[in-house]
Amino acid sequence: MTTIQHGTQMTLAEYRALNETVDGVWELVDGVLEQMPPPTFDHQNLIDFLVSMINLFQLGLPTPIGWAVSGIGVALDERRAPTPDMVYLRAERAHLIQGSFVEGIPDIVLEALSSDRGRDLVMKRQWYAEAGVPEYWILDPANDSLTILNLSGTEYATTAFLQRGDTLTTLSIPGFSLSLESLFNNPGRRLPQGRQ
Repeated sequence: MTTIQHGTQMTLAEYRALNETVDGVWELVDGVLEQMPPPTFDHQNLIDFLVSMINLFQLGLPTPIGWAVSGIGVALDERRAPTPDMVYLRAERAHLIQGSFVEGIPDIVLEALSSDRGRDLVMKRQWYAEAGVPEYWILDPANDSLTILNLSGTEYATTAFLQRGDTLTTLSIPGFSLSLESLFNNPGRRLPQGRQ
């Protein structure tokens, strides 16, 4: 394993080469390497459940229409390579997946809010809009909500604010729907208090 310091200046090419040899989640932020804190159990449980439901939906289809995955980096440009909580790519764009990176713009990016809410609500929102990511989902585990943003020109517009009782649908994944009640009340969230 390679030892690296938080705050190291790095190019995208150096980051790509390094990514396979270090532990933890790292992001390239304006040419500076930053280590992300590990997710909480609840945060990861919600992401895993959503990724699983999107991918399981496709079992009933003759051919996959796309893939949802977590933990993969996205090379937005030469100085920015975040690791979103989830990315979704339509099948015809699968060639963008190169090892542990998406080399291009995903159809959907999802970030689950954590203690550093501003990073996802401001900085990454701006990054994804500038890069041209068509759809940005913001999952808020603390408030059991999911906000869907769609790119309109160079900025995002909120197209849906979903809570328990609502159903998630998107034109980016035709035919897919998910009750937010099932997401926010999945078995992993019913652990005894204090174990999450």
